[in-house]
Amino acid sequence: MAMLNRKFPIRTSEHKGNKMKVLLKAVSLAFVLVVHAVAQNQLQTGPPVAAYGPTYDVSCGYSYLSSTIPSAGRVGLNGLDATGHADFFPHWGVAVDAGYVRTSNVLSTGQSGYTLTFLGGPVFYPSGHGRTRMFVHGLAGAGLVDAAVPVNGTHYLHGWVERPAYALGGGIERSVVGPLAVRLSGDYLRTAYADSSGAVRSQNNLRVMASIVFRLRDRQGAGVSH
Repeated sequence: MAMLNRKFPIRTSEHKGNKMKVLLKAVSLAFVLVVHAVAQNQLQTGPPVAAYGPTYDVSCGYSYLSSTIPSAGRVGLNGLDATGHADFFPHWGVAVDAGYVRTSNVLSTGQSGYTLTFLGGPVFYPSGHGRTRMFVHGLAGAGLVDAAVPVNGTHYLHGWVERPAYALGGGIERSVVGPLAVRLSGDYLRTAYADSSGAVRSQNNLRVMASIVFRLRDRQGAGVSH
């Protein structure tokens, strides 16, 4: 296939690199803040009190994204997802989520593609029983999509689009042993990409994740359980 020499309504590759650096720095900063908060809590001495205290965890695992390419079709991407949770109340917390998925061949164009997201927002835990609890979340942030769009015959457009993104979904989490747990989650992820004419359009995606969770400060350490 041949790549058409047409421009998407997006920025230069140099600006793309700068945007990616900003996203990666934001992810690093978010996790540094979580670790710093945990360190401050570990410095506190004395017996645990009955009142609820904040809990923290980090997770990393496999992510699969079923993504639409506007006016072209759907493609599957595989990769990793990393998440940090800080729960300040028995049923409420916040999450930061960084995901990267890719494919080596977008819609038989021979071009690779990827989706990079950085999101954050509230988490609600509606119920929990023993070592298992459910959650729902609403996350918002930025998404960077790099892909190719078939135009006609052996021609296609290749480029990238960086736009606001959001995700709505939830999942289930179960403690395994000590500070370790497993988490299964899924959500509807909204990003943006360009169609065959180069116009930026909304992109509908379904995302599923399976992660290992490490609790930096668990619910028992906080003095209560959900």
